[in-house]
Amino acid sequence: MVDGLPKPTIYQAGANDAYIVLARHPRQWPQPADRSVSEFYYIVRSPTEADAIRPLAVVGPMDEIEFIREKQRLRLPEFSKIFHDLK
Repeated sequence: MVDGLPKPTIYQAGANDAYIVLARHPRQWPQPADRSVSEFYYIVRSPTEADAIRPLAVVGPMDEIEFIREKQRLRLPEFSKIFHDLK
């Protein structure tokens, strides 16, 4: 991961002014995504996030319990986009 962002398969996402949240199933090419495993991430938003030269602060992967703890502690946003066919 050169940019630090999670790779496919993202099946849930959400955002607010402070954070972007993602849930994904890991995948090792050429195998399909492992839907028995879910990994969770959050990205700390910044005014320079569109600048491709500056790295983003990506936190993860976390399991669901770790993510729930961080969600409560930081008031992370809900998942507002769910790709049910990938879930």
